[in-house]
Amino acid sequence: MRTNLKKNQKQKSNKKYLLLSAALAAAALLGGCGDSTDYSKYVTLGKYKGLEVTYDVEAVSEKELQEQITESIAEFAEYKEADGKIKEGQLVELALQIEADGEVVYDYLEDGYEMVIGEADFGHELDEALIGHEKGDVSDLTIAFDESNEDIYLAGKEAECHVEIRKISDIVYPSLTDKFVKENFGVASVEEWKADVKQELQDMHETDATQAMREELVAQAVANATIDGYSRELYKQCKAGIEADYQSYADMFGCSVEEIYEMFEADEESRKQEYLDETNRVMVMSMIREQEQITLDEEVYEQKLENYALENEYESVEELLASYDEDSMKQYFLNEAVIDFLEKEAMIVKKN
Repeated sequence: MRTNLKKNQKQKSNKKYLLLSAALAAAALLGGCGDSTDYSKYVTLGKYKGLEVTYDVEAVSEKELQEQITESIAEFAEYKEADGKIKEGQLVELALQIEADGEVVYDYLEDGYEMVIGEADFGHELDEALIGHEKGDVSDLTIAFDESNEDIYLAGKEAECHVEIRKISDIVYPSLTDKFVKENFGVASVEEWKADVKQELQDMHETDATQAMREELVAQAVANATIDGYSRELYKQCKAGIEADYQSYADMFGCSVEEIYEMFEADEESRKQEYLDETNRVMVMSMIREQEQITLDEEVYEQKLENYALENEYESVEELLASYDEDSMKQYFLNEAVIDFLEKEAMIVKKN
């Protein structure tokens, strides 16, 4: 039974990319996976220079901008208890239990669950089913969730939802005035603040596009290599690193690692493939590093440590190194240097 995953998944973190793309891509390296072993008996490099890759930056939509503006001012909102029927945009407090495939997948009967109608925490189908209900209503709803639902426990399934409406509130957002944004966001005008918010979103899109492009370069380099076997020791290290990463998410969400496996649809066979894919990636990256004689001198390493600590909100380099030892960090930066090389040598097709 999952009693607390949903509240911890505001960003729909059941999507594997959102939770694991960066973490698992670096898990082995940051966990000590990778060494100076000669992998040439397993790997013959293919093409890794001049790879063609697309750099595609998504434009910020008006809807996305408005959602971010609403989220940014939500902490200043007031909540006024309302009577009458539930409408879109209201905050509702529910006692909620959802059962699918004969299993209780969400249980908030005791603790309750707060959701804004229209944000589709569990999918728009439940939101639509709640519209028109009133405080005190107790209902057993049978809801058919669409295949496109981002929640893997509900997508394409017919679920039994027991709902008790405990409270309905109107959300009263503050008026966006030049005075308000100056006092709370330190900018002179609403227009300037909205431009800043839009630029922050655009920067995020550019970061995502850059990461996707770099991951594609590595994927192509690995796909172009001929791989015949692998280092058993390296495989064990990569497996341990990835398993530790899954466990860290289980600890974060306060659930079992088996639930995390289920959330990401990571059965035993797919995890074995994941371990092997990471092992192959590390071997190919190591081979490219050796082939191109990519190194990391002490001065550059120290600067990268400082930058990494600052960008990832560590109080100091010392705090960073309390989490990851120096050998692991050096290996990580060497890995990034190899990807820098692949990017420098690539044929990048820019879109948007």
